[in-house]
Amino acid sequence: MDIFLVIIQAVGAVSFTVSATIYAIHKRADVIGALIFSLLTCFGGGVIRDLVLGNIPPSILVDKTLIVIAIMSAVVCIVCYHLGFIKRVSRFADRHQHSFLIEFTDALGLASFLISGLEIARESGKTGFVILLFSGCITAVGGGILRDVCSATIPAVFRKHIYLIPVIIASVFFILTYKHMNEVLCVIITMAIVITIRMLAFGLKWNLPIPKQTENEDANEALPSKELQPK
Repeated sequence: MDIFLVIIQAVGAVSFTVSATIYAIHKRADVIGALIFSLLTCFGGGVIRDLVLGNIPPSILVDKTLIVIAIMSAVVCIVCYHLGFIKRVSRFADRHQHSFLIEFTDALGLASFLISGLEIARESGKTGFVILLFSGCITAVGGGILRDVCSATIPAVFRKHIYLIPVIIASVFFILTYKHMNEVLCVIITMAIVITIRMLAFGLKWNLPIPKQTENEDANEALPSKELQPK
């Protein structure tokens, strides 16, 4: 595996590990829960990508470099959790009524794994627009979706500060330009697009429109159904 791609994946794994560990602490998970959240967030999207593209078994199970990155990710997760470093940072963020660290590390992981998905699909010879777009997006957000589903939470990609939009925009930019410019520059700009839009959305509270409910609908939702009402 190209050393540049390895570095990108390592950065993404560490970033997602930090954000997933903070997430686990907020969900009151133990160290095993934090470990599972970390690995799901880091590599769940890549497994989905490989299964859909027919890369069987998934690369995380056969590529020694990815296995090493996974182990390092797990070790970082366990050590940070055990030493309480992440917990102290999390409390600091709560006291200051924001979670900049969570958002930034998540954005960095999102950008890194977007590049990973695009590069892996491209290097495997699958260069169609739709395939590249799918590979990049699912690698970036698939792990977070699995993490949220396992914690019985509506996935952030469906509700949080324009989460998927920057991934799509950056993917389209990469697909349209990687053949016409320096690869490293293309990667840097692609990652910058994701991180910049995500942090602006977080700081300025950008969200996609949500359908408004009428007062009657709100009242009906607050009441238990007839089957549940005591007789």
